Amino acid sequence: MTTPDMAFASGYDERQPVLVLLDTSESMGRPQESPRIDALNQRLGAWFEGVRAQARLRARIEVCLIAFATQVDVYHPKLQRLVPAGERPTDEFFAPVGELTPPRLEAGGYTCMAAALRTALDLARERHEALRARRVPVRRPFIWMLTDGAPSDELGYEQSAADLAPLAARLRAAEQAGECVLQAIGVAGADRELLEVLAPKGTAMLADLDFGQILDHLFTSSDRVDPAATADETHAEIARQAELRRRLTAMEEGLR
Repeated sequence: MTTPDMAFASGYDERQPVLVLLDTSESMGRPQESPRIDALNQRLGAWFEGVRAQARLRARIEVCLIAFATQVDVYHPKLQRLVPAGERPTDEFFAPVGELTPPRLEAGGYTCMAAALRTALDLARERHEALRARRVPVRRPFIWMLTDGAPSDELGYEQSAADLAPLAARLRAAEQAGECVLQAIGVAGADRELLEVLAPKGTAMLADLDFGQILDHLFTSSDRVDPAATADETHAEIARQAELRRRLTAMEEGLR
């Protein structure tokens, strides 16, 4: 069974919502000669184009893209633009992975990571509940956050571990209740210590992988994890897969 507004590849009917949070703050515009945001845009477009050939992912995974800087916006697949989360119904922000054409992202502003995570938690819960109400078989949503910085508020002031503690508690409760799994991926410049406040067992520093490899890791991990696994077991399996990917990448580079 599928929802009326979506078309999935045939062969599977179990849905896997994946929410991808992308840091588009000013730091993503660096270095000037080769901005990270340009590399991210290039890899996003190429990856989503290539995924159309992967029937298993097309059959299972639906995606919601969230961009965060000073404000938090959600990509609307049909309107093909970023809009504030409350502007449209939650269901409209999710699309089959094989049908999504990502927007071109621009870097600028602060890193309102906490606001983005609160938005993701709300959207994940609402989407999960909506699919279950329609009797669509659905796995718990994955929330993947990619950042190169440290969390700040909307005025640009950096947030401390104490500032993030209430959100961290909400995230842990959501994971333990089976509402989501959060993975935080840090690239060059990311504050690992603060990411681990938010995702103590789900933080990975993947600065040695390019954005295309990170996207591969993100979506294949979302699909391969046992849906019956606990949050802790899921984090352990994703960490194992990330380490395997790093080793394979190192081996490939060593053979060149």
